[in-house]
Order: sequence, then structure tokens, then C-alpha cells
Amino acid sequence: MSDLLTIIDGMVGVWNTYFWRISFVFLIGLGIVFTLKLKGVQITHLGDNARLALSGVSEGKGKKKLSAFEAFCISMGARIGVGNIAGVATAIVAGGPGAVFWMWVFAIIGSASSFMESVLAQIYKEQKTDEGYHGGPAYYATKGLGSRKLGIFVALLLVLTFGVGFVMVQSCNASNALCGAFVFENNNIVFAVAIAAIAAFLVFGGFKVIAKFSATIVPLMAALWIVFAVIAMAFNAGNLGRAVAMIFENAFSLPSLLGGGIGTIIITGLKRGVFSNEAGLGSIANVAATSDIKHPVRQGKIQSFGVLVDTLLVCTVTALVILSYGSFDSIMAFGDKGSVLVQDVISSTPLGSAANMIIAVFMFVFAFTSMIGYYTMSESNARFVKDSKLAVNIVRIVVIVAALVAAIIADVTIVDDISDTFMAAMAAVNMAIVALLSRQVFETYADYRRQKKEGVEEPVFHKDVLSDPSGVTEWK
Repeated sequence: MSDLLTIIDGMVGVWNTYFWRISFVFLIGLGIVFTLKLKGVQITHLGDNARLALSGVSEGKGKKKLSAFEAFCISMGARIGVGNIAGVATAIVAGGPGAVFWMWVFAIIGSASSFMESVLAQIYKEQKTDEGYHGGPAYYATKGLGSRKLGIFVALLLVLTFGVGFVMVQSCNASNALCGAFVFENNNIVFAVAIAAIAAFLVFGGFKVIAKFSATIVPLMAALWIVFAVIAMAFNAGNLGRAVAMIFENAFSLPSLLGGGIGTIIITGLKRGVFSNEAGLGSIANVAATSDIKHPVRQGKIQSFGVLVDTLLVCTVTALVILSYGSFDSIMAFGDKGSVLVQDVISSTPLGSAANMIIAVFMFVFAFTSMIGYYTMSESNARFVKDSKLAVNIVRIVVIVAALVAAIIADVTIVDDISDTFMAAMAAVNMAIVALLSRQVFETYADYRRQKKEGVEEPVFHKDVLSDPSGVTEWK
């Protein structure tokens, strides 16, 4: 079994490197262009973006369609997962403390891309037989570019990326954290079955069950993780200044312990940052499309804010917990990465072995808030290919099996490589499509700004403001 996994990892590694060279150009180059064209809306309108994201908690109750707040919680559930804990630890081990700096940079750039893809998803969304809205890259590729074949290709690629690749990463890391905290015979099998069983209960419950779960759990768990991390940092408070200094000192050079150059740091920061906040991958666009709102720009502003919260706040807190332990050499001396490294660092504080159990619980819950987000995206794309119960049930089974297999394998390196390869391909394809349809986004944003300047409290969108409204079906 181990030999087979090694062969698979070697094959995937070659494609991983090749795809990321291409994706780097699309993610960074186009992200900068979008930031300039939008005049830095993700930063200049930060306060308003936050207000829109956090308002409307009661919206959507008693309705089959999702509210903007419910969609935001699902998207944050997908973002705030093991990537915010295990992913940050992996980034530091692979790219040094400087990788955190590049995660920040790419989050700011990527939040503009998230704005673009989320607005497009709203413009080209459509209502399905479940009475809910669906959309995303497959939909705007088909309806905006007029290519059904491209849409199907994107839909299948997204299911593979998130329904398989990302689900495997979440499940694998959650299983490892649980095995590290609770030791008994065949514990990985027990945890694997438990993870798959809970995933089955959630994915067969439908969108509103998922939305209710996410709206309740995501804000609570994110806040609790930050509180727990701050407590852990307090025990090493004397090292916090040095921890921040390490990030900037190593932003342009790897520690001698690792070797290599700035390219390794940048790519590592990009990979782990994008895995965490998902900007430009098209995944959040699928969630953004599900909300019932009056103007597409509202969802764009909300999702751009989500990218910044995920990386600049949650990921940074995790990074400081790890780096405040001591020197980079002392951190590397643990010989671990991912969630296990975080457990090593925090268990060295007066919190002791209890930290292992607490982190395991966080990883377990975060894995599910992420997995149900990925399932939401996968179901939406299954309905795009064929809007039938059979297609949806096939995706449900695929997600559950992926979670089960990854938890049993429990090899973070292999599942990361598989996920990264799909992620790079998805990013390149999605960003190319967004660039081709960018005029529609800029026109929609201009309409929103015009209405706000005229004193309209909540702008309302009509497809006639677009120079080419063909393919738009839900904004009559």
C-alpha cells in the first residue's frame, strides 16, 4: 500500500509543479489587474464590506432560498478549516516564516479576484428544481461565453478539486489530529468511519440544513479558535515580537536550515494561502451564487471581506502561535508539520496534553464546516451537468468515500499534493474565464456605485445595465 502511494505521489508531484507555474501567472497577474481596475475596493471599502457581511443574521429564516448571511457563513465554513491550522503550519515548515508574509500579500490581491468571480456567479446564476439558486464557473462559462462543453469541463474539474481533493485534505488532517489526541487500537479506522458517517448525515440533509449548521457553528468556532490561540500565545508573549520579526526577515530568503530561494517561499505562501482563502478558485463563486439578494455587487463585497478575515486574521493568529514558540530551528526540531506541529507547540505550554485534545476538536469541527461547503459547491456543479437526484446522490457518495479513504490513508503529504494539483488547474481555468467576462463585472460595479451616489440605500440590479445581457436569466 505504501509503495503504491509513493508512486502516485511521485506522478502527481510532476503535474503539481507544472500547473502551479501556470496558475501563478493567472492568480497574481490578473489579481493585480482586478485590484487596479476596482480601485482597491477590497481595502478602500473594507468597513462597508464588513457591514454587509455581518448584517442580516435573521435573513433567510423560513425560506428555501439562502440569504446573503447564510451564503457568507457557508463560504467562511469552506474557508475556515484545517488550512487555517494545519495549512499554516505546513507553510512555515516548507517555506519558512516568510511564507506567512506572502500569504498576506496574496490574500489582499486575491480578495479582488474573489469579488470578480462572486459578482459573475450572481449575474449568471439560475434557479433549479430545488427552488434554490445555483451558479459558479460552470454557469458563467456556459451562459457568459456560450460554451456548454467548457461549462461541463469546469463543473467536473471543480467536483474533482473540492469534492475529492479538498475533502481528502480536511478529512486526513482531522483524522491525524484525533489520532494524536486519543490513542487506542485501530483508532484511525474508528475516526475514519465517524467522519464519513457525520459527513453522510450532513450532505443528505440538503442546503438549508447545511446553511443552518454553518450559520451557527462557523462564527462560534472561528471566535473560539482565536481565543484559544491568544491564550496559547500568552504563555510565549515574550517571543511575539521576535515571531513577527521572523516573518519579515524571512519574507525574501529561506532560513539556512531549509535552503532554496525566494521562489520557494512565494509559491509556498501562494499554495497554502489559496488553499485557505480559496480566492480565484471558483469555489466561493458557487456559494456566492446561492444567495437571494438585490444586487450582485453585495455578494462580491461580502466575499472579498471573507478572504481577508480568513488569512489576515485567522491564519495570522495560528502563525503567531507557532512562531512564538522560539527559533525556527527549535520549531523544526519537532520533526512534524500540519496539525501535529500545532499540537506539539501548544502542548509545550502549561496547557500540556490537554492542548492535543482541544486542537483535535477544532480540527474535527473545522473539517466538517469545510467539507459541507465543498459539498455545496459539488452539488451545485452536479446539478449543472444534470439536474437530477441521481447526479446529486453520486456526488454525495463520492464526497463520503473521499472523506473515508483520506482518513484511513492519513498521509498529509500525498493528499496535499493531489489537492494542490487539482487546485492549480482549477485556478488557471477559472481566472481565464473571469478575465474574459470581466467587462460584465465592471459594468455591474459601475451600476452599483451610481445608485449609491444617487442615495439608494440598497441598490437593485437589472440586467439591462449590461452591454451584453445575453445569457442572464435571473435578473429580469
